[in-house]
Amino acid sequence: MANVISTIQPIKPMTFSKIGESASGADPSISFSNILGDAVKEYSSLQQSSDKDSAAIALGNTDNLAQIQIDSMKAETALQTTVQLTSRVVSAYKEIMQLQL
Repeated sequence: MANVISTIQPIKPMTFSKIGESASGADPSISFSNILGDAVKEYSSLQQSSDKDSAAIALGNTDNLAQIQIDSMKAETALQTTVQLTSRVVSAYKEIMQLQL
């Protein structure tokens, strides 16, 4: 019988941010253009994979329909995420432009 007893790991202490630091924990050097660019690249690669799967189904070269459906849903979700990111930033920009200083 294998040894199933593991050692107890110490609890890590809590850390608190200083006043004035970002509470979200986000790195301030990450820009929206990087986030949006990464989302578009991910969508592009997932869409290409989904297109290859669609061609394989049309030609009858595959038997794994579940994986093809999963890849298709991943591409759809990535597209929805990219669209939501863009629309939220545009609405935030519009709100900022309507502020009277």
